[in-house]
Amino acid sequence: MASSPERLHHPGPGEKPSVKSRLLSSQMLLVDALYHLSPLLDCVISVGLLSRENRYEIDAERTPPNKARKLLEIVDAQMDESSASRFMECLKKCKKHYPRLRTWLAEEDQFQSAGVQQGPTERHLQARLSVLCSRLGCSVLPVSYDLFSRGILTQLELENIEAILIPTKQAKTLLSICLKKGEKACKSFYTALQNEDKQLAEELNVNSLVEDLNKEIKSNSVQMAVEETRGHLRAALPLSGGLQQVMAQLGLTVGDEIRFNVCEVGVAVGLPRRTVREYLLEGVAIEDSAQLEALVSLYMEKTQDADRLLSRVTELSPQWVQLSERGCLLLRLLQKAETLLRSGIHSHLHSWDHLHDQDHLRSWDHLCPGDCTDQRTVWSIFSFLVWDCMAEVLEEPEAKPSGGILGMIEQLSASGRVEAALLQEVEQCWTEGDAESLLQSVRVLAQVLRDLHPLQEGLQLSSSVEGLFSCRPSRLHRVTSFQGVSARVIRKALSSMVPSSSDQDATPLARQYVEACIRIARLLDVVQPTRTTTDFSNAPIATVTQHVRFVLSNPAFNSEAFDAGVRHRLLSVLEFNPAQLGLGSLMQLHQETLSELQSYLQLGEHHNFQFILESVRIIGPAKLFSVNRVHGPVAIDNGVEEVLRFITSEPTSFLVRLHCLCYEGERGRYKVCTPRCACMYLLKAEGLRDMQWSGGNILVEVGGKVWVREGESGSWDELQALAQRHSAQLRDEGCCFKVKTAGLECEVKFIYRSGRLWAMPHKDCEVD
Repeated sequence: MASSPERLHHPGPGEKPSVKSRLLSSQMLLVDALYHLSPLLDCVISVGLLSRENRYEIDAERTPPNKARKLLEIVDAQMDESSASRFMECLKKCKKHYPRLRTWLAEEDQFQSAGVQQGPTERHLQARLSVLCSRLGCSVLPVSYDLFSRGILTQLELENIEAILIPTKQAKTLLSICLKKGEKACKSFYTALQNEDKQLAEELNVNSLVEDLNKEIKSNSVQMAVEETRGHLRAALPLSGGLQQVMAQLGLTVGDEIRFNVCEVGVAVGLPRRTVREYLLEGVAIEDSAQLEALVSLYMEKTQDADRLLSRVTELSPQWVQLSERGCLLLRLLQKAETLLRSGIHSHLHSWDHLHDQDHLRSWDHLCPGDCTDQRTVWSIFSFLVWDCMAEVLEEPEAKPSGGILGMIEQLSASGRVEAALLQEVEQCWTEGDAESLLQSVRVLAQVLRDLHPLQEGLQLSSSVEGLFSCRPSRLHRVTSFQGVSARVIRKALSSMVPSSSDQDATPLARQYVEACIRIARLLDVVQPTRTTTDFSNAPIATVTQHVRFVLSNPAFNSEAFDAGVRHRLLSVLEFNPAQLGLGSLMQLHQETLSELQSYLQLGEHHNFQFILESVRIIGPAKLFSVNRVHGPVAIDNGVEEVLRFITSEPTSFLVRLHCLCYEGERGRYKVCTPRCACMYLLKAEGLRDMQWSGGNILVEVGGKVWVREGESGSWDELQALAQRHSAQLRDEGCCFKVKTAGLECEVKFIYRSGRLWAMPHKDCEVD
């Protein structure tokens, strides 16, 4: 592209960045979000910002990402600052077409209203906005009340925050108000945070914040801006030009943050997964910046070709290697265990010995209430993380299996959904039990968590075997009889909640935990309504957790009627008390579990139905790059529909094999793979003619094999009889459809209706 990172003007502390520089700095987001350019181009052309020739240049690009890159290249090369501002206005007018840009555009509006001059606390709060939104949790309201008492918030602003039910949205509203009101409001926010949640304030190092913010952070041309993620500002590290550009392209910063699966970045740039994984597990820290530095070092060691690396990274969409919010929170909790381990190495080298033996690893003694030593806290963190993995990968996870934490590891290994070699290494490290082995287990467990929690849910493809790619969803989906409940009922249950006031001297963390448990109890009562509602206003936490356990033991929450993974995570909230362990990061995960429960309870087709793509067989030399869900499943016209996108290396034909799982009334859960398809071997020309006469639908004939689907008149029994008559071999191939693509990307709509599956073209393909 004509516009390169070196050309960008980087504004100073008091200088407002240009619109063009902000557009370019957000290029990866824009390229990914502007998948359908027509509405934006129509708007931009109508106000005279682009010529028809520019439109032809953009349309000449083959793929949507390249079209978006071409548009941004034209903006950079041909527009002045005034025109770029008008281009931004067009983006805002078209925001309904680009839902992924709504948050970014809202932040741009906020940036414009903030003015040119910003104080140091404002700049720090702006940089930490996303981190604070995810971490404040139930501290939002106490902090808001403090700010109201200081006159920073008005009565109306406070009521608006109180009316929001989701803590992350409450936090975003509060922080936006502070940023709009300037330096004084931002300083008051940090002071209120100190007063109301000392645990979180300590983790964020708020005490020394003002002193740190007043220090000028000097950086030269080879230094990156620093985004502080654990509460202290660090001087920017000198980086090689190549590494700096890779980090900028991914939107990754120097610091302690974990938001990416760097191993997947390595695979995306062409390195073998095993090679990358082994390199990263050899003593490399688990933070993103350290892992990416190691990856760049490995790539250069293998190829000595920086341009090739940068080219591959430019083609990579960061969203496909980012982690989900839950994944980020789990890794933050793991970082806490690592910190405790390292402090243990320095202060009491041999104090871990009494927790190493097999008896400890096969029991749950470390979860018993009592003295909360660093060792018990670390093992509690490990236990929680493995417990959470079970909810992610097992159809029916068992709460507190008899084998303790190693019993959970064995169940994960048997599932086949987690890399067995990684789990074996974790088990070996824990069995050895010394501090260094435990630190290695942190690195391995971090990779397990990264693999299980991608931001984008897609299909994982196996390596091709003679053109056959096996497929598996990146996340386990459980089909149950649960229908969901009305959003109005959910809102009513939460809005009518009266928090417990039994212990006014409790810590903020303890109050947050009680409130979260009461919210869970109220939401579960929505699933299985009772005539009387339990009053928790003066109840101790033990009463609340006992009630939730009792409700979850009812038949309405068994694996046939309710998602077993959701249930397992709710049990983890009861089992792991963050107030007893002193872990604010664990409380954040419980808040995430509460949000996931609220989302799961809503009405939707996903409860009772799932399309499952089993494999894709490429006919010819092309490669299959990815398969992703575009939208659905959607119940419509007495059936269910879902659209999948296939991306290949070149135009080609392929066979898609799939089935669906349904749950209907008395019939229960059942599988549908009709119409059936067969692969016949050794079938001669005469047999092909007979097959056509019998009504079979021939899909593919290649390499002495014929794929045929039973027709309207030709039944499966007739196909078997035909194969027997002509001495051909017959293999059941489930339900298959043939897709012929016109370009590198196509979309296919799959339909379940009247007890069978259908497929039809949705975009740029033909389907048989």
